[in-house]
Amino acid sequence: MHPRLLTTLVLLDPVVIFPERPYGSETYEFARLSTWRRDIWASRDEAAKSFKKSKFYAAWDSRVLERWLQYGLRDLPTILYPDLTEGDQRVTLKTTKHQEVFTFTRPNFEGFERGHFDRKRHIDMEPEIAVNLKFVRPEPLDIFRRLPNLRPSVLYIFGGDSDMSTAERRKAKMDVTGVGVGGSGGAKAGKVQEVVLPGIGHLVAMEAVGQCAESAAQWIDAELKIWNADEEEFRSLWAIKSFTEKTTIDEKWREMIGPLPGSSKAAEEPKL
Repeated sequence: MHPRLLTTLVLLDPVVIFPERPYGSETYEFARLSTWRRDIWASRDEAAKSFKKSKFYAAWDSRVLERWLQYGLRDLPTILYPDLTEGDQRVTLKTTKHQEVFTFTRPNFEGFERGHFDRKRHIDMEPEIAVNLKFVRPEPLDIFRRLPNLRPSVLYIFGGDSDMSTAERRKAKMDVTGVGVGGSGGAKAGKVQEVVLPGIGHLVAMEAVGQCAESAAQWIDAELKIWNADEEEFRSLWAIKSFTEKTTIDEKWREMIGPLPGSSKAAEEPKL
């Protein structure tokens, strides 16, 4: 992807971390919970009652939970639950729990059990680490390593109570984002900022809809003004140039590149 395709990014409690533990372990517990989660209910009403009793969903904005009940469930039959009887009102997850766990981690059973690194299956893994893990998710670490070269400006919106965004992890991202070759210049250049939402967990968009929207809108508004000013400056400078000036080297170029060796000044006619 070309670095200028995106002008700015708003990242909501991103799982982009330099892990203190072997990578893959950060999302292991999420995968364990999803592996054993319930995924079928007698009716939509029963599913709604079940979700509303859950401590996990209790933190969500009520509007988000209503959308989840509307769009996160589907009626039977499905491939996983093909049998349907007359009057059957059962519902299941629209995104199966099996697909859900694959977003958290990937299996590495053969590598773990055999002590053998299969580059075809896990080309993005470090061989010495791959053979020691049953499950892997290398992308968070890989992306973290690339943060210094991130060209678009960034607004991080962190959950103050998120395990993924402890004070140390927030600082780690703020310190390195955009500071490398090709990067935006980072926080010191005003190109990277953070908003920490107190009392909010990892699912910031579900728990703090208004706060996320307000922070994002303010950031995007400011960035659009910068973008418009930059584009106007470039276009105004480019527009005054003739077609010849746009497609040929100028006197400044000749002055800066200097004359041919052995000549006191640049030749008037090309030698080649």
